[in-house]
Amino acid sequence: MMIGMDGSVWVGLAGTVIGGGLSIWASVVAQIRQTKAARDLRVEEKSEAAVEEAITQLYVIKLRAREVPQDHQGFDDWEKELIRLAVQMEPTVLRIRDKKLRQRIEEVLGSIGLVGELTDYQEHRGWLLLPWEICSYGLECLGAGIREEPLPAPSPAMLKAREIIAFLREEIERDEAERRAPHPNA
Repeated sequence: MMIGMDGSVWVGLAGTVIGGGLSIWASVVAQIRQTKAARDLRVEEKSEAAVEEAITQLYVIKLRAREVPQDHQGFDDWEKELIRLAVQMEPTVLRIRDKKLRQRIEEVLGSIGLVGELTDYQEHRGWLLLPWEICSYGLECLGAGIREEPLPAPSPAMLKAREIIAFLREEIERDEAERRAPHPNA
């Protein structure tokens, strides 16, 4: 039995136990911090890779947007291809961590999804190169995001797209209100 141990031995033993416990605790805390830092780094790397992938995909859309066909059937196929490319890019955009950048690119893709409307509305002087210019704006945003610079102000093309989209929404709301209103001959 340890009855004969004096106080200094007990104090030394207690110090060793406490010191060892603190050492283990500090190691656990350090390991948790390292794991979190490694996870954050992986998430940031994946986000950066998503931005780089988005740049490549949007550049492909921009190149295709520049190839405006002259005939009606070619235009329909061109429009469908731009929409298909924009839809294919959406999963990449979801991995972009910066919320403001992600929202800007989602707006660009949403505008490309309305390419027919953007190029047809003569009331708003729609023009055939508007999708190309919208893609240029999206690439500027992605470039700023990868360089960690402030996002650029909306381009004239993006402002025009917003104007046309707002006009389309008003038309849709007006049509729905007319459809819901009681018919005067009813």
